[in-house]
Amino acid sequence: MGNFPIGLPNLRKARPIVVGNGFQVEGSFSMFARRREAEAVASAELTEVKGELAALKQMLDSMPVNVMMCELKDFSITYLNKTSIETLRKLEHLLPVKADQLLGRSIDIFHKNPSHQRRLLADPKNLPHRARIKLGPETLDLQVSAIYDATGKYLGPMLTWSIITDFVRQERDTKRLMRMLDDMPINVMTADKDTLEINYINRTSINTLRAVEHLLPIKADKALGTCIDIFHKNPSHQRRMLADHRNLPHSAKIRLGPETLDLRVSAIMDDDGSYIGPMVTWSIITKTVQVIDSFEQNVKTAVESVAGSADEMRGAAEVMSNVVQETVVQSETIAANANEASANVQTVAAATEELAASVAEIGRQATQSSTVAQAAVTQAEKTNVTVKGLAEASEKIGAVVKLINDIAGQTNLLALNATIEAARAGEAGKGFAVVASEVKNLANQTAKATEEIAGQITSIQGATHDAVGAITAITQTIGQINEIAGAIAAAVEQQGSAVHEISRNVQEAAGGTREVTNNVGMLSRATSESGAAVGKVANAATSLADQAALMRREVDKFLEEVKKL
Repeated sequence: MGNFPIGLPNLRKARPIVVGNGFQVEGSFSMFARRREAEAVASAELTEVKGELAALKQMLDSMPVNVMMCELKDFSITYLNKTSIETLRKLEHLLPVKADQLLGRSIDIFHKNPSHQRRLLADPKNLPHRARIKLGPETLDLQVSAIYDATGKYLGPMLTWSIITDFVRQERDTKRLMRMLDDMPINVMTADKDTLEINYINRTSINTLRAVEHLLPIKADKALGTCIDIFHKNPSHQRRMLADHRNLPHSAKIRLGPETLDLRVSAIMDDDGSYIGPMVTWSIITKTVQVIDSFEQNVKTAVESVAGSADEMRGAAEVMSNVVQETVVQSETIAANANEASANVQTVAAATEELAASVAEIGRQATQSSTVAQAAVTQAEKTNVTVKGLAEASEKIGAVVKLINDIAGQTNLLALNATIEAARAGEAGKGFAVVASEVKNLANQTAKATEEIAGQITSIQGATHDAVGAITAITQTIGQINEIAGAIAAAVEQQGSAVHEISRNVQEAAGGTREVTNNVGMLSRATSESGAAVGKVANAATSLADQAALMRREVDKFLEEVKKL
């Protein structure tokens, strides 16, 4: 605040006069000849000084600044303006005494090591002095100035102070934000709105600029304070745009040699909404552009491939659907055939069982036939022997008949001779002739009978010979029948085994047919499910095709948006 008191009259050759609460002024009365006049003048000047001091005190009390003064001799507080008292009342819970009781107290009560403050304040050469101290959670900013009288004598220290807790917090936040701004991985630069000179550039920007320094008109470390015009071929365009905050924000991509830079300019406004200047955030996006171009090419190729695959998939799904439909029809046909085959196999199985029973019966009858045939052979052999005996007897009878026939012939001859002799005898011989005639008739009848018997015997012999031949043939036939019956019995036995094997196989076939029927049913169900799945595949293919088309549109839109960034 400079020398104190402020605004007091400059009274030279003065002697100290105590006024009010320890304040001193100086005045000179050497110009007055008489004491009364001097006292009158002094009284008038004193009144004026008191008025000025009162005005000064009023001014200090009304100042929105906390002011304190202390006595140099014992460092007791000699003055507290109203602002100080009001402010101290807010801090009373942190003070050793009440705010209204501080006047006249030593400043030592505020310090843990008063000797340090006493040495500091005792010598005006240490002043002005500024310090920040902590009072509980609060932070106070202290500004100590030296108060001198008109002769330059050090009268004591004056303290102006304020609670800067909020300011310190804001300052800390500001510093943190500045550190964040300096260290964040984003290139940031600001410029004055009128001169467009760069007034801030963060460390990240400087480091990034060093990477492209060979493409710049200046070194990266020299960018601060440089006008942005040096970066543009037509600075007037940029000046017009940046002069009006309504043109902002603005984005642009510029080429710097082989590099591509992405610039985003925003308007910085103060608390009143006034435009302070432009801020640009920027980055080197050369690799990003290359990646985007590559991405665009690859994604478009992939999208086209997906679209083609979707079309192929949809076509394949349609073919699969047709195949599935055909398979369903065929599986239904197979199922019907399988059911029919199963029924047929069951019928065959039943018939096979009946055949097995029939074969068993045939075997039994064949065995019985063989036994009967064997008995017939034996009986035929016996009959053959009998018939042969009959043939021999008939031959013997034939011999006897021949003999009788011969006798009848001799008798007939004898009767003839007797007749002849009776005729010779005449009457005497008539009776003998009659007998001879009768004998002749008997002989003729006997001969005739024997001839008939001979014919019958011949017939019997022929029949007997035929019977013997027939019986022999029958015997041979029965023997053959016996052999055939044995063969039939053996064949029937083998056939029985075969029929049993067939029956077993037929049963297995029946089981297999049932399993085939079940499998065909499962196939039919699976085919139906496959049909549903193929339908889903077809729907998925259609959806995929739609999604591919949508993705193509979205990728185009995305790339357009990315290129705008």
